[in-house]
Formats: sequence, structure tokens, C-alpha cells
Amino acid sequence: MRAITIGVFDGVHRGHQALLATARASGLPVTALTFDPHPAALLSPARTPKLLGTLAERTALLKAAGAERVEVIPFDPAFAALTPAAFIEQVLRPVQPEWIVVGDDFRFGCERRGDVETLRAAGLRVEAVPGVFVDGVPARSTVIRQMLSGGQVAEAARLLGRPYTLSGEVVHGRKLGRTIGYPTANLASDPRVLIPAPGVYAGQATLADGRVFRAAISIGTNPTVTENGPLTVEAFLLEGFDEDLYGQVLTLSFVHFLRGTVKFDGLDALLQQMAADVAWIESCPLAPVERGNEYES
Repeated sequence: MRAITIGVFDGVHRGHQALLATARASGLPVTALTFDPHPAALLSPARTPKLLGTLAERTALLKAAGAERVEVIPFDPAFAALTPAAFIEQVLRPVQPEWIVVGDDFRFGCERRGDVETLRAAGLRVEAVPGVFVDGVPARSTVIRQMLSGGQVAEAARLLGRPYTLSGEVVHGRKLGRTIGYPTANLASDPRVLIPAPGVYAGQATLADGRVFRAAISIGTNPTVTENGPLTVEAFLLEGFDEDLYGQVLTLSFVHFLRGTVKFDGLDALLQQMAADVAWIESCPLAPVERGNEYES
């Protein structure tokens, strides 16, 4: 017997964390049932959102939040066609749930015809958890995506309960940074994962070995030195970092938005601004995000 919680869990934000906390309170082992790919990829491909992390990252976050097991259900046409009754018999009952914890707006089955009352009518014990608000803002994946797309990384962090991160392999770029005194690590992230708005950010870079360095993170097309260049994610690691990172996985945490992308009049103006950016990042607080009123409703 175990407690289970069900959802896409994109971002494993504070709303999702509340579900896991409620499930843990049962004293039973907790299993999180999640879906991949995102249901919209099958049901409405043109509206498929960028994700707030990879499946591996989501799994790790769910376990860190208290799930003993994470079961990934392939969201394919056969699964999408399950009626609510079939979902209960084929997906839920085999897990032998003693307690099911879901959001109070939970829907399941073909055309989202099932809800919390459908589960209860089938004799299942269900806890419907209200949505979580932080300073009046709902902790929802859609809201977090909107914030990140607008560069509001500090606001998104309050809903996530941690800074937003982007991971990927360090790849070769144009190497302009090293010629002007600011060698950067160019990140090749999963194309399905959301990249915050173009601009310069203060953050941290976590290496594969666990070491963490302050970082100036730039997202943009480098308009000062190229026309119509590709969008890149680059990080200049501070605190005396001077190592070869090519081929390694780097995780960037976005803490503060400094400024938008600017096309400067030349390299001198660019270098002057970069020096100011780095000076600010060296002195700014990068403490963990303060926790808000998680269960405000």
C-alpha cells in the first residue's frame, strides 16, 4: 500500500511540492505518477509548451521532494484514449493506492472527463489539495513560463521554491569572449526546455563535480559583433575560474535579471558594460530564494 500523486509535474514547483508534502504526511511510501511527453505534444502539438526541465531533472526533483518512486507513463494515443474507468482499472488499481493525492482541479481520462469525484465514486480514498499561491500569485507551470519568458527569474524562483536552472553540454562557440578577456562557456541545452528571455543575468554555474561558481549569464544573439546571429546561452564563470569545460555538463541557475540585450557602438562600450555587470554580480547576494507563504489560498 502506498500514497500516490499524479500529474505532469513540469518544474516541480511549490504547488507540486504541496501535493508531495500532503502525500508524505500519510506515513506511507509515496509514488509519483508522471507523464512523458507533455500531453499537449499529442493532443495539441501547435500549443506544446517549452518545458521547465528535462524528464531526468523532473524525476530528481520529485524524489528530492519526497517521492520514493517515480513512475513515468508514456503519453501515447492508446493512453490518451483511456476512459476514466479504464484509467482507474489499468493505471491506478495495479499500484494499490491506499491514498491518492491530487490538485483540486485534477482531470483525467479521455477528454478530461474524470475528476476527483470520479475517483471517489470508484471507492478510492482521495485528498484534493487546493492550489498554492505565493504573494497572491498562483504557483502554476504556465505562470512560471510566462515569467521566465519575460526575464522575471526572481519572481519565477518564488513560485518554484528555487532558482530556475538550465543544463547542457558545454560546446565550442566563436571564442570571441576569450579574445576580449571574458571567456565564456557556451551551453547546448535540450531544445524542448525553456530558455529565459534574452538578456544578462546574475547566477551560478554548477559543474559536473558539484563545484559552484558565480556566473554572468548572457542569452542573446550578440548584436554588437554579429548581425542576425543564432541565439546562444553563454556563462562567464567568476571567482578565478580558469578551466576547460568543453564536453562537460554545466547547470546554470538564474538568480537576478540585470539588463536586456543591447547593441553597443563598439567593443569598447561593450567591454565597459561587461565590466560593470561582472562587478555587480561579484558583490550581489546570491542566497537561496526566500520562501513565501506556500499555502496561501
